[in-house]
Amino acid sequence: MLPTWANESIIRLRPGSKTSRGSTVPDWSDPDRLTISGCSVQPATTSLSQDGRVLGVSEGLTIYLPPGSDVKAGDHIVANGAVYQLIGDPKEWRSAVGLVSNMQISVERWRG
Repeated sequence: MLPTWANESIIRLRPGSKTSRGSTVPDWSDPDRLTISGCSVQPATTSLSQDGRVLGVSEGLTIYLPPGSDVKAGDHIVANGAVYQLIGDPKEWRSAVGLVSNMQISVERWRG
């Protein structure tokens, strides 16, 4: 269990699957939704992309969740009212001395 300052909730979205042209692909039309409480959502990165025609902004967050939370690569996360994509795999932080353990994820979204 994370400390009392970890009092935010996120929603984990996980796609179903469908067959398209003989391949199994993610189906985001009706994702499985799971609310995860006891989280801490922190700003991480932001960047700007400009190629002369398109201007885009990337926003990243680092989210700390209770240990064992049902989150995996490929999931999307709703945090602060926006949908983010999970970057890589979740990381488990285990305390070597019996203090607070948690799971950490990095998420990102593009706009523009």
